[in-house]
Amino acid sequence: MPENHKVHCDCNAVEVSMSGSPKVHAFCHCEDCRELLQVPYHSVLAWEADQVSVTKGADQVIEFQHPTKRMTRVFCKHCGEVVYNTNAMGWKLISQLMYRKCNDDKLPEDLQSNAHFFYDRRIVDVDDALPKR
Repeated sequence: MPENHKVHCDCNAVEVSMSGSPKVHAFCHCEDCRELLQVPYHSVLAWEADQVSVTKGADQVIEFQHPTKRMTRVFCKHCGEVVYNTNAMGWKLISQLMYRKCNDDKLPEDLQSNAHFFYDRRIVDVDDALPKR
């Protein structure tokens, strides 16, 4: 697995670089992710904050701070695509779907989800062999 990773928004105004390996690569079913991102569950690649940086277009992003949660959504002010979000632990989360889209529709084996977190809070059942915590 490469030590450096990159993703970009739809219009290419913003590029985000991640270094090293993510702390987590899994599906998150928590209420917070659902509310912040308006998705039934989130396929996440979670890095420590200092491992993720906007390397192009830092002046082109808007950060939305959730009014009651310690979470943010960072998106391109031109195309509106979320380039990453943060969680209550301060990690920066990149969507696995975005990673695939920006990397020739490939998600390396070491970045593929290896579990479901907060599965007891799910709103969608997922039938796969991954551990459900």
